[in-house]
Amino acid sequence: MGGETLKSSPSLLGEGDRSRSEWWRGSGIVPMKKTCASLPLHPAAARRSPPPRDKLGEDLSNGFTLIELMVVLFIVGLVAGAVMLSIPGDSSALSEDADRFAARVAAARDEAVVSARPIAVWIAPSGYGFDARQDRQWVPLNARTLANRDWKPGTIARIEGEAAQSVEPPGTDPAAAAPTRARFWFDSTGLPNAPVTVLLSRGANSDRIIISATGEVGRPR
Repeated sequence: MGGETLKSSPSLLGEGDRSRSEWWRGSGIVPMKKTCASLPLHPAAARRSPPPRDKLGEDLSNGFTLIELMVVLFIVGLVAGAVMLSIPGDSSALSEDADRFAARVAAARDEAVVSARPIAVWIAPSGYGFDARQDRQWVPLNARTLANRDWKPGTIARIEGEAAQSVEPPGTDPAAAAPTRARFWFDSTGLPNAPVTVLLSRGANSDRIIISATGEVGRPR
């Protein structure tokens, strides 16, 4: 016994390339960590809510970056600018009313010549329309020929000059005339009862439609 050298137990000190921290490998001992991981969770623990998120980690990663916010604001600005450009201003709306009215007055003059009967144009605060002479009185013109139209909201119209009063041809009952309407008309040859200037105004803008003594309809530029 005195001359024998004690050998270390292989199961305690390990041998070869084994590390002392892994002396349990091959010994049949199962680490507690692996044993606990294989056990099923208690039902109460399974229903337990997960731990709160790291506010400096996941929460910030789910937010918007500065570049994304700038892109969104840029798109909103483009849409707002397109909407503002699509809304007509006073000048464009007035020009549209004047062009439409002049074209329809010229069509009424042509209708008087074609149908060989007087055609009247009446103007009211809300809009304008057309009448035809029949049985010594004015009757509304067929809407299929020339329908009544409304001014755009904000447009004001009035007749200047001699035709500013409601002048009626012979045989017309003055009581039947609408007091809020001013009227001028074309005879069967296309000549007006008097030269007429229709003034359209909208805000600080104004436009004129002139019907000459020869029946020409125009807009001075």
